Amino acid sequence: MKYIPNKRGDKVISVYWFAILIIVAGAIFAMVYIFYGTPYDIRETESDLLINQIANCISYGGRINTDIISNGEGIDKTGKEFLEECHLIFNSSEWKDEQYYIKVDFYKPEDLENTLLEIDAGDNRWVTSCALQENKEEERLSKCNEKKFYSLDDVNNQYIIKILAVVRKTEKNVQL
Repeated sequence: MKYIPNKRGDKVISVYWFAILIIVAGAIFAMVYIFYGTPYDIRETESDLLINQIANCISYGGRINTDIISNGEGIDKTGKEFLEECHLIFNSSEWKDEQYYIKVDFYKPEDLENTLLEIDAGDNRWVTSCALQENKEEERLSKCNEKKFYSLDDVNNQYIIKILAVVRKTEKNVQL
């Protein structure tokens, strides 16, 4: 008796194989769509990096830069001069308006009400978003981040330095 292979079994397996290929292709499509479909909001991380860059520019190793405060006296700088000194560029051809704002305040530890030196740069229109988000964070508004640290000047005067960084960039980071 001659053996004749069963052809029906091969056809059934090919249908299952075709179904598995469709499921795998659909899963790959879904993963790519989820990954690229919504932008990742990095504004908070960007404001943290901006604060760290400014803090390193102001104070290194616990000592304030003598171009900012020398002999206990603050050197008056414009925001533009401060940005140049810290190697920061807020203007971009990619955006019509500036997307950043920073404010640096210097205080004596015994008098936290009166600012000794204040430096601000960028577009201050974005600060209003910070006041609106005190109780509840809104995704469609600018991201605000504030940090404080302690430092000494060249004659060992103590200062508390408060840095506020605001990043807007809502057009690319927030889906409406």
